[in-house]
Amino acid sequence: MKNDFTAILKDIQQTIASFSEGQISFDEALQKYHTYKESALEIKSQPRHENYILNVLATHNALNFSLFSAIVTYTAMNSKTVISLYHGPDVFVQPLYSLCNHTFFSSLPRFVLDYTVNQNVIQNFSLHSSSLFHSSELSIAFVAVSSSSFFSKESFLRYAAHIKAFTGPLGISDIISLDVPNTTLKYIHQVCSKLLTKGPCSLYGIYIISPFSTLSHFGLHSLNEASALIKNTLIENFGQYSFALSMNLYLCINTNIQADIKSLTFTYRDISIPSKIYHTIIEKEADIIPAITRILHFH
Repeated sequence: MKNDFTAILKDIQQTIASFSEGQISFDEALQKYHTYKESALEIKSQPRHENYILNVLATHNALNFSLFSAIVTYTAMNSKTVISLYHGPDVFVQPLYSLCNHTFFSSLPRFVLDYTVNQNVIQNFSLHSSSLFHSSELSIAFVAVSSSSFFSKESFLRYAAHIKAFTGPLGISDIISLDVPNTTLKYIHQVCSKLLTKGPCSLYGIYIISPFSTLSHFGLHSLNEASALIKNTLIENFGQYSFALSMNLYLCINTNIQADIKSLTFTYRDISIPSKIYHTIIEKEADIIPAITRILHFH
C-alpha cells in the first residue's frame, strides 16, 4: 500500500514539474489530477495520526500547496526555539530553527527562504506565519513553507484560526500536543520531583479509545467540551495534577499509592466514552522518565 502511494506521489511531482515547465496544458494537468485522485481513493486509506493537530498540519499541506507545516514555540526564559509538531520533509527543520528566534516572534513576518537543493540549484520558498499564542514567557506560531504560486494565504489563515480555536480554551500547561516534550513534560517532571520528597507517588495514564470516531459528528467544539469534561473528571478522581497530553491521552499524578483505579466512566451527551488506565508507582527520581515514557506509549 505504501509503495502504491509513493508511485502516485512521484507521478504528481512529475505532473507539477511538466506543468511548471510548460510541457503540458492546464487542462491536461487537471485531468491527470483527477486520475491520481481516483487512484488514491481506490487504495485503502493509511491509518490516521492519533494526534488531531498533526492531522490538521498534514491536511493543510495536502490542500494548500504547502510542503511543510509546523507548530513552533519560543521560550523567552532560555531563548529556546522548538519545532513542537510538524508534517513535511525534515530538510526544512534546521532552517526554521535558525529563523524562528526572538526577533521572529516579536513581530511575526513573512519571509522568502533561499534553500539550496544542491550546489547548482537554488529554489525560493515562501514562509508564512500566524501567531497562536503570545505572552512574555511563551510564544507559539503556526508556520508553513511553500514553493507554489497556488498557495492561498487566506486558506493558511483559516487553518491557523482553526488550530487557535482548538487550543485556545486550554491552560498553558495543557496546550494539546504542542510542546509536550519541552513545556508540559518538564512541568510534570517537576511535580513528580516535588511529590517524591514526601514519599512514593502514583502515575496514571488514561487512554481514551477512539474519541474522534465516537464524537466527531458533533463537531470540533464538542470535542473541546468532551476533553474539558474528561479532565475535570480526572481532577475529581486523582487531584489537581491532571494533564491533557492529547485528545485521547491524559496523565495524572498523586501520592495515594494504595488506590489502584482500574477504570473510569466518561459520559458526554449521554454517550459513554470508553477508556483504559495504566497505573505505576515511582519511588525515586530515576523512575520518573521511564514511567512517563511508558505512559506516552500507552494505548
